[in-house]
Amino acid sequence: MPNNQDDIINIKYKKSTKYPLMPLEKRAAQFAPFSVLKGFDEAIEKKKKEMERKLEKSIYINE
Repeated sequence: MPNNQDDIINIKYKKSTKYPLMPLEKRAAQFAPFSVLKGFDEAIEKKKKEMERKLEKSIYINE
């Protein structure tokens, strides 16, 4: 079965003579995940701290 992208897979990349290459850090940021759910990061951090406190208490109780 032929691949529909065969015509573009092996195309040589032409570097721009007009624009300099973007640094890798900035290129990576272009594809970095973004926070879709408002407050999700804060909720995860809060739950993490709660779990750490529970774990610390259980360690001290079991010693």
